Amino acid sequence: MQKLIPLFLVALSLTIGCHAQPADADQRPNVILMMTDDLAAIDLSLYGSDRIKTPHIDKLAAQGLSLTSYYAGNPVCSPSRMALLSGSYPARLGWRWGVLGYGFPPKSGMSSKVYTIAEAFRDAGYRTAITGKWHLGVQQMRPENQGFDSAYYIRMSNNQNRDMFRDGKLVKEKWDNRLLTQAFAEEAIRVINEDSDKPFFMYVPWTAPHFPADAHPEWRGENKLGEYIGVVEELDHRVGEMMAALKKKGIADNTIVIFTSDNGRQSGQNNGDTGPYSGMKWHSLEGGTRVPFIVRYPGKVPAGEQSAAIVSAIDLYPTLAHACGVEVKLPKDAQKIDGLNVWGTLTNQFGKHPRMDLLYWHGKGKATAIRVGDWKLIFNGSDAKPADPPFDKPRLYNLQDDVKESKDLAAENPKKVKAMLARAKMLLTEVYDNQMPLGIWEGEKLEDTPLKASDVWGKWID
Repeated sequence: MQKLIPLFLVALSLTIGCHAQPADADQRPNVILMMTDDLAAIDLSLYGSDRIKTPHIDKLAAQGLSLTSYYAGNPVCSPSRMALLSGSYPARLGWRWGVLGYGFPPKSGMSSKVYTIAEAFRDAGYRTAITGKWHLGVQQMRPENQGFDSAYYIRMSNNQNRDMFRDGKLVKEKWDNRLLTQAFAEEAIRVINEDSDKPFFMYVPWTAPHFPADAHPEWRGENKLGEYIGVVEELDHRVGEMMAALKKKGIADNTIVIFTSDNGRQSGQNNGDTGPYSGMKWHSLEGGTRVPFIVRYPGKVPAGEQSAAIVSAIDLYPTLAHACGVEVKLPKDAQKIDGLNVWGTLTNQFGKHPRMDLLYWHGKGKATAIRVGDWKLIFNGSDAKPADPPFDKPRLYNLQDDVKESKDLAAENPKKVKAMLARAKMLLTEVYDNQMPLGIWEGEKLEDTPLKASDVWGKWID
């Protein structure tokens, strides 16, 4: 890995970032926002993998900036996608139950009142597209009703359903799992090659490497682990194909390309190796939500750099909107955006990085922890399976020195624990006091009472 550059060299205050000059309307950049499914940072050679070769993604990082403290919106997929598309903590959108099809109330999803990043870009004159996995609902909650002009997708995870839809119409039942990554890449290249005067915003939520790991015939391994490696290495190849298409089209240097993941690795995939972190998918430990992140935009984003700045998926909405000169006009009944504009950080301008703290949730819905600077306080355990380790008191870790979360420093820092508990209480109270309900199918009712912050934060904050 490249040497980390000092945080003060890559940060910029929110105030300064909001007043930096956006792109000219006639030359606004395209955007490709790629999000893999259950990919851990350790699955990329850039972040230290010695078993999986990812030269195209490594090249993307060599031409751009990679982050080492980037957090997905949640440790499981549906709420993670809600966070990315809304710029909000999923709890603010009524989430509290895991994923669609496993925990969500029947016939529910992300509310159509959410004003998505796709809607913001569409309303600003971009053509918008999705190719990949949706997993946020049907009926009025489909992607074509949430801001995407072009929508090619499966509705659920690849272990739940693989029926392929285009703009709401079924085009093929039970798509071959081995060929999904190829199909989504081909659609992405089709969008890149469209003849249009408009710039594009394209969201590519890959299904890979979510279980079952069924490698493409050209990338098959000799055993189960080989299958997983093959899935990731094919994914890397498809990223390379997309970058080649951008170059051939002559728009590679005017396209912001982001590559990240929705959460940490699923238990059992790639022998369960989580690299430097503890925990994995579902967990509020670092391995659950600290995931790879790469951004490439030549001439704006520095090449070959890394940053340890805290950035979350919820920050991408306001950040990309700013970078592309998109004015976000939220309707009165839309969500409140929790994300911050971190474009100054990504472009290596001087100033104070705006994100100083971040809340964590377990995948089954409990608010569990807060990070403030280098410090992380776990204030709540989870009685749901898969559970975080047993919890009997608040635990405090210095992530700069102990990213494995192995040395509890709470007893040595009682004032810090008290201050962080107070900060978590303030943030959580605001989130739960200003939440919207989940979306629900037309004609159905959501039999549920909205949670209060005190329902989820545990006795230590009380």
